[in-house]
Amino acid sequence: MRIPQTALALVLASCAASVTAATAAGPGGATPTSFQLVFVGHSVVASYPSPSGVAHVGPFTTNSALCPSGSGEDIAETDGGVATRLFTCDGSGATFTATINPHIGEFEGAGSWQIISGTGPLATLRGRGSFSSVLTSGNLSDIPGNLLALAFVSTWTGTVDLDDTPPTVALTTATGTRLKRPAGTYKLHLGLTLGDNGGGPVSYTLVLLDPANQSVLVRKSGSTSASSITGTFVLKPSPHTRTLRLDVDAGDQVGNQTTLKQTIALKR
Repeated sequence: MRIPQTALALVLASCAASVTAATAAGPGGATPTSFQLVFVGHSVVASYPSPSGVAHVGPFTTNSALCPSGSGEDIAETDGGVATRLFTCDGSGATFTATINPHIGEFEGAGSWQIISGTGPLATLRGRGSFSSVLTSGNLSDIPGNLLALAFVSTWTGTVDLDDTPPTVALTTATGTRLKRPAGTYKLHLGLTLGDNGGGPVSYTLVLLDPANQSVLVRKSGSTSASSITGTFVLKPSPHTRTLRLDVDAGDQVGNQTTLKQTIALKR
């Protein structure tokens, strides 16, 4: 497929800007680096089950010396419209796989991406960020008609690292005190340790559930570079509840995730 001149101009301009704005991906354990990818895509008939019926394919360029250019092709799409794309690097043959959400947003819109796996020298490549797209051929009125007439340029920005190690999370303190007033309430003090192998910030969502009725008693989200966090919560579980369930989801800057599930006993 011949790349439209307008699309080619966008690619060249975007790549020139990225060289001055960011550097190549660094080794795992270092600070994640800025990343930009420009995908010049068009639609073909999907060879796999796809709610849209089309796959996006085309060449790409990046600001990373690990994979300066190559070609990408969709390999899956969920019913919710999240695509999975395989990127193959020129020369090395190394690959990385990313999700794009929403798939249809690539025609002209915005969304998010996440690198979830790789091969060869990119085996541990992980990253995440956002994309914005412009239509270079066809018209959005073609949706949901002739999607094969559409072509676009999608620009990704975000962070990447050669790091597939999830952060660590552990419960260190869980002390509950029954309060005299109001009746049936508790003061619960929690302590958690959070850590990333590169020393970067860890984002987290903490949820305390009452197993008796599955109600959420506490929900707290945040991000920290500290090695530990503490919190004190006043809550009122169901009258016959003897334990609480603690769920903690933690993630690093490039999308590695870990989950902690713990049962906390309540003294009646």
